[in-house]
Amino acid sequence: MLPVVLQTFSSVRTVPDFLVQLEQFGLLDAVLPFILIFAVIFTVLKTTHALGDKKNVHMLVALVIALLVVLPHVMGTYPQGQDVVQIINTALPNIALVIVIIVAALILMGIFNPTQTGVPGGGVFAFISVGVIIYIFGLAAEWWETLAPLGFLANPDMQALIVIILVFAVVIFLITAESPGEKIFGGLKGLFGGK
Repeated sequence: MLPVVLQTFSSVRTVPDFLVQLEQFGLLDAVLPFILIFAVIFTVLKTTHALGDKKNVHMLVALVIALLVVLPHVMGTYPQGQDVVQIINTALPNIALVIVIIVAALILMGIFNPTQTGVPGGGVFAFISVGVIIYIFGLAAEWWETLAPLGFLANPDMQALIVIILVFAVVIFLITAESPGEKIFGGLKGLFGGK
């Protein structure tokens, strides 16, 4: 077995080639789903103490369940459209995308935290940032088309230029204004009818 593995990976020169060889070796179809299902079942059993406190019992049950899920996929015995491994392999990248969007939004909301001192108009900037993140990820996923007059915004060079200009404008405004916080919050209160 070891000589076959070494011969298979002997022609690998780059990381993408290595990953392609791993995928052909069954990493995506068998190994990763097995590890994921085993880890989730083992953690649930260990945390809930559903089968007592014996670690080896938890490991055995998690191993059996993971094998019961992965083996029918490898052997091709799942009914059409009910292959659990294919469902996992299809759903997890979308879940990861949602997690990345949420983390990016949380980072920007943390940067523009309105309760933080020295961040004038933070709540408005946080709201705008979340909208921009959703718009950018939506364009990348082709959820919607760019409006014809705004077609130039799809160019990454133009996006970078606009971000740089906006950052410089905000920095210059914050440096040169005597009391930028009062001006921004005063303007927003007037805009929304506050006193």
